[in-house]
Amino acid sequence: MSYKIWFQAYLRHPLQLGALFPSSSALSSLMVRHIKSDTDGRILELGPGTGSFTRALIKTGIPEEKLVLLEQSQEFTTLLKNSFPKATVICGDAKDVISIFRPLGIEDFNEIVSGLPLNAMGIERRRIICDEGFKVLKRGGSFVQVSYLPRCSIPDTVIAAHSAKRIYCGVTLGNIPPAFVWRAEKH
Repeated sequence: MSYKIWFQAYLRHPLQLGALFPSSSALSSLMVRHIKSDTDGRILELGPGTGSFTRALIKTGIPEEKLVLLEQSQEFTTLLKNSFPKATVICGDAKDVISIFRPLGIEDFNEIVSGLPLNAMGIERRRIICDEGFKVLKRGGSFVQVSYLPRCSIPDTVIAAHSAKRIYCGVTLGNIPPAFVWRAEKH
C-alpha cells in the first residue's frame, strides 16, 4: 500500500520526493545508527514519506511517542498517522519548523533526521530549512541528511553559523538510487 502511495506521489511531484522508490532498510539503518535508544528528548523527522526512517528509529528502541514527523504531503501525513499513532505527525513545510512547533510547546529536539531532497531545492530554501532545523536542535545533537549526490546538501554557511561539525556517515549502494549520508553535529 505505501509503495502505491509513494509512486502516485512521485508521478505528481517528483522533485518533492527526490527518489523513485522509498528508502531501503540499509539506508534507513545508516541514517539512524548514531542515535541512542536512551535519548531523553524528542526526535524530529523531516520529510518522513512512508516512514522508512521512522521504522528504523523504532527498531533501534526509540519510543514512538518521542518521534515528531513533519511531512508536507497530505497523503503521506495520513499514512503516517495511521502507521504511527503514538507519534506526533504534522502536515507542514520544513521551512516553518519554529512557527509550527512553538505553539505546540515544542522548543527543541535531540536529533533531526531528514529525508528531504535538499539538493533538488534552490540554495535559499535549503539554507532556510537547515537553519531553522539547527535553531531547534539541542547542543550535542545532530542533523542527519540523505543525499543522492556525493556531497553534503547542508549548506556550509549553516554549518559554520551553528558551529557544527560535518561527518560523512557512508553510502548505501543497494539503495535505488545509491544514497550518501552526512550528519552535522551541533557544538
